[in-house]
Amino acid sequence: MEIVCPACGKVYQVRDEQLSGPAIKARCKACGNVFSIQKGFSQNQNREGGSTPRASHESESGERRAPEPPEPPLSEESSDTEDPGGPVDVDHHEPGDHLESPNPSMEQGRKDYIPIVVLLAAIAALVIVSFLGIKNIDSDSFFRPLRSISQVTDFFQGRGARSARSAHLKKERKNVGYQRHLSQGHLYFRTKKYNAALKEYNLAIRADSGRYEAYYWRGQLLGLRKEYQKAIEDMRQVLRLNPSYTKAHRSLGWAYYETGKYDEAIQALDRYINANAKDGWAFYERALAYHKKGDVPTALKNAKKACDLGFKRGCDVYKRYQ
Repeated sequence: MEIVCPACGKVYQVRDEQLSGPAIKARCKACGNVFSIQKGFSQNQNREGGSTPRASHESESGERRAPEPPEPPLSEESSDTEDPGGPVDVDHHEPGDHLESPNPSMEQGRKDYIPIVVLLAAIAALVIVSFLGIKNIDSDSFFRPLRSISQVTDFFQGRGARSARSAHLKKERKNVGYQRHLSQGHLYFRTKKYNAALKEYNLAIRADSGRYEAYYWRGQLLGLRKEYQKAIEDMRQVLRLNPSYTKAHRSLGWAYYETGKYDEAIQALDRYINANAKDGWAFYERALAYHKKGDVPTALKNAKKACDLGFKRGCDVYKRYQ
């Protein structure tokens, strides 16, 4: 049967078996108008039951002419018709013309929002990750130019938190540089590259002058180079920074002895031996200092103690002093 849209006059060919009930609603694909179709009639029906002009008819000459302009459709009420079971298929003779169900699909509308929601969630996650990551960028990082952005995030922190974070980063940088130079200095020291070792110890002290290890090892190296006065200064600095580091007293005793300051040497060795009573070398060194002062009995006593502790040089000195 032929169906004519009352709004635009679009003509559709619909098979009777496509009409699932006595009346259905259909949507015109051309203009979107919704109108009712009465089964058993060859033309559209409005809600009062009046007829609508046919889609086309033949003239006396047998020629087909265009339909007359339809009247504006009345509003449809659900009480006059049944809900459609689905869209009406097109006729095989005119595959381009078919009617659609008047009920719009809400599923497609919901799907249109999914990409937007996913995009907004991804942007929010990126902002959060960037906020947390930029705050932890160190000045030595590859992303150092982004540190200027991190200053904006400091606005959300208290002054105390910013100061603590800045102090922590500064301390970490000092520690990394200090340890690197100290380790390199030890490597050169063991391989007897004393000039290179001295340079690394100087760099370690420059990186962090508040730690005693680099001073101690630089003093040891200066003693080997017979720069005893500089060695004494470094050992004194070690004891200022760490008074409990007794090895500095032993090195001081050695340096004082080499510079002829025997009383200072004995005092330094006394402090060391009080904490390390089984070090034969210290007794040997103190025996030499007492012998230089002319106190032979005390020198013999210290030499004998060094020999008893297994220090061979102490045994040699003890025999020589007898």
